[in-house]
Parts: sequence; C-alpha cells; structure tokens
Amino acid sequence: MKNRKIAKDANKIYDELDTFISSHQKFFITTHESPDGDGLGAEIAFREYLTSLNKTVYIVNGDPLPTKYAYLDPDNLILAADSLTLPEDYTDFSLIIIDTNTFSNTGGTYTLCRDWIKDFFIIDHHEGNSDVFAPNLVLVHASSVSEIIAHFLYRNNFTPSKQAATSLYTGILFDTGGFRYSKTSSETFSIISWLVSHGADPTQIYELIYENNELPTLLLKAKMLASIESHHQGKLLYMELTPQMLEETGAEFSEGELNINIPLTIKGVEISVLLKQDIEGQLKVSMRSKGDIDVSIIAISRNGGGHKNAAGFKSNLSLADTKKQVLSDIERFFF
Repeated sequence: MKNRKIAKDANKIYDELDTFISSHQKFFITTHESPDGDGLGAEIAFREYLTSLNKTVYIVNGDPLPTKYAYLDPDNLILAADSLTLPEDYTDFSLIIIDTNTFSNTGGTYTLCRDWIKDFFIIDHHEGNSDVFAPNLVLVHASSVSEIIAHFLYRNNFTPSKQAATSLYTGILFDTGGFRYSKTSSETFSIISWLVSHGADPTQIYELIYENNELPTLLLKAKMLASIESHHQGKLLYMELTPQMLEETGAEFSEGELNINIPLTIKGVEISVLLKQDIEGQLKVSMRSKGDIDVSIIAISRNGGGHKNAAGFKSNLSLADTKKQVLSDIERFFF
C-alpha cells in the first residue's frame, strides 16, 4: 500500500503534527536501533521545541548513545529503554518515533512501550512504511529527518538554541554524507544557513564527527577492509562487521557502521554491501548504491526499508546464508 502521506501538501502534514502535539501533554521521543547522527540530532532539537510548549518529554532509545555523539547530549537527556524507570503516570504518555517508519524498529523502546502505548506519531523520510495507518509525517524527498524537523521549527517561528541548531546540523551533515547524496537540495542548504545563523559551527561539527576517532576505530576499519570481496567485475564490493572484530579491537559497533560508504569511493564500484552484527546483536544488512540502482527494492522485499541509494534490513539467517541471499538478490542489477 502506498504511503498515504506522500501526496499530501506538506503544510497540511505539518498541521497534523501540530494537532498531535496539541492533543497530548506527555511524550516519549525515540529513534531506530543503533541510533545515528540524524535520529539523535532530531530527537534533541524536537525535545527542546516540545519543552518550550511546557510539555513533559523524555528521550528514550533502544540502544545507548554512541560515544562520538556525546557532544549532542551534554545534559544526559537521552535515556536507555532497558534501564529506564517508568514514571507512575507512564500510560498517559504518547510516543513520537523519529527516523524510522516502523514501530518495531525502535528495538528496546518497542519492547518497553508496545503493550500500553495508546498513540504514536511517526516523523521520517524513508521509503516503505509498515505502520502506514499511524499518524505520520513522512517526506521521502527530504535529505534527512533533521531537515524535516528544522523546517517544522522554522515554520512555527521557533528559535533554536545553539545546542539544537548544532544537533540538527549534525543530523543533516550525517545523512547527506557531507551534502553529497542525491536528496541534498536547495532546501537543505537554506535550512543549513538558518542553523548556522543560530550557532551551528560547520568546522567544529565536522571535526567532532569525522576527525575525532580513537585508535580502536582505525583498527576496526582495517579488519573490515580486509574482509572486502569483489563481485561482478568490481561493480559490487562486499564487507563484514562481526562481533569477533569488535571484541578484538574494542571499537564501538556504531563506528564500524560508517565504513559502508568506503567502497563507493573506488572507481567503478556501484554497490556496497555490509553485513554487520553487534556483540549479542541481530545480523543486519546495509546497502549503498550509486545512480539509478535502487537498493531499497531489496530492503523492502526483506521487510526492511530506506532510500533508493541507502537501505537495509534485518536477517534471522546465519551470516553465510544471509550473504548468499543478498548477493543473489543483487544480481538483478547486473544481468
């Protein structure tokens, strides 16, 4: 079923979010498992907006805040679902899901809330929508969910603090791959200008994300690069991120996930595939592509989602069987 929101006028969708906010007083905000710069940045900024309306707000994620994004949360506002002590009135809370369009993709938050949450609202920019009947603001043309939130705040004449501006800039920078992915638009740069005018520092944020790594991160990258396999005359590069690699290097899983983009820097490579698994975590598949190759087709067919050139899904198979499956799926693009 097609996403019922995509064809609607954007202002009407923003109005629906305003209505949802006005109709509730208490909120949990969450994002997908293995949170990234986009989901985290949007959460921080959106919490600031809601608290300015005198709402009660908690950010609750299924996974801990990655170390590299600690600068987004100096006040320790982001809580982990598995260690959260629910307030006595927890059943009065509604849920805002950011940067995923499927409730179950929030992991530990889904486990925490699924039996009692009454209302939830989705804010996202990915293709595919398992929870299509939930109230939602899904704009698949947007570069990032942080861009969507920033436009919403601008539309509502909200002045973000330097921290909120920094958070949203981080999200947009991360999800556009440094402003080079195909969904980067003139609207993206307009909102970036607005964020910089409110204190976001482009140089500092870039350094914090991309030039602030620890030695274990470099060691993990080396192991992942050593796992690369070339297929289809070098047009497809396959790579792995395993629990063994994490244990041997002491690096964080979130650091390894970023290496999915490295193969696309090689001349002639059209698709990059990464099979990744955190220690005691579920096996996941990430895919990146160039041009008109739509890897979201594969992800959606496997109950995942994403964008045309960046998508993924979860697998309950072994690593070997998952590898065989995804390489078989991708053959359609080369024959």
